Amino acid sequence: AECLSISPEYISIKATTTEKLGFVGREEGVVAHATVLLMKKIIFI
Repeated sequence: AECLSISPEYISIKATTTEKLGFVGREEGVVAHATVLLMKKIIFI
């Protein structure tokens, strides 16, 4: 939030498990996903 100069209330972080499925569930590796949506607010006068 600080890097983007926005309030932390606009940041959402979520986590989940693989329920022991796949190579991650078998503890043979790790995985990370990131999804970002940025929108510029336009103010009309």
